Amino acid sequence: MFLMAVTVVALRGLKIKKRNIKNFVRKVLKSLEMKKMDLSIVFVDKNEIQEINRKFRGVDAVTDVMSFYGYEEDYLGDVIICLDMVKENAVNYKEDPNIELGRVIVHGILHLLGYKDYTDEEREVMFKKQEEILISIDLYDFGLK
Repeated sequence: MFLMAVTVVALRGLKIKKRNIKNFVRKVLKSLEMKKMDLSIVFVDKNEIQEINRKFRGVDAVTDVMSFYGYEEDYLGDVIICLDMVKENAVNYKEDPNIELGRVIVHGILHLLGYKDYTDEEREVMFKKQEEILISIDLYDFGLK
């Protein structure tokens, strides 16, 4: 049986299709053969992610995604996403913002599963897995324009 709770927390007034994000995350976890695992996707603004990055990594910069391991048995962790950065990345990479958000969600989940991207070799392995997942599941309209 495939059971999991996916919590999506968004800034007030943020126009995003939470149900589609939850369904997408469930498909990602299922593709990774995660049978019972809960996680949260949290959307923050640039100031908040910069503060989190400074506090937990000692890096005073804005980033698109950060992941924090869960310390309970069936709780995978939290994926913190800055939608402003996702949208900027989409413009810079000439990508649909919904596809870029899917990529960032998968990237954050892979970090929770122990994937790293500090070296070229780690990045290659992680990005290959990331793209395999994205190709294997349908992307949803998350409501980004």
